[in-house]
Amino acid sequence: MATSIKKPTAKDQKAARQSVAVLKSITGSTKPHDAVIFQVEGTSISVPRNAVLLLEKVLDEMADGRTVEIASFSKELSTQEAADLLKVSRPHLVKLLETGKIPHKKVGAHRRVLLEDVKKYESSLRESRRKALDKLAREAQEMGLGY
Repeated sequence: MATSIKKPTAKDQKAARQSVAVLKSITGSTKPHDAVIFQVEGTSISVPRNAVLLLEKVLDEMADGRTVEIASFSKELSTQEAADLLKVSRPHLVKLLETGKIPHKKVGAHRRVLLEDVKKYESSLRESRRKALDKLAREAQEMGLGY
């Protein structure tokens, strides 16, 4: 399920800029496993630090005037959910499954993919791309192409 915050107004951007500055100072002084306690109209709310970091990221994007979307995924994904997460077509994802690049299981006629496996594939893809770009940059420097 995804929730979107459309392009923020100038007023929202200003409020987001102020809020993110305060949140960054709070999260910068807390330990990684500490909860952050907020006081709202006399009521204390304990929020996990990771949730506050996510809110910080949302506010940062809003401050820059960007649309924000937050999506939650179950541990087991349909092929369409996995494809959406990787930002590829479903047929392309099915090819990745059939070639064994991403493990999956079949439930009846349907394929199911673990979120963890999709994230591992995405991470390894990102790493291989980074290595290829590093290699290209090195070769360009060796050839004196001005990069």
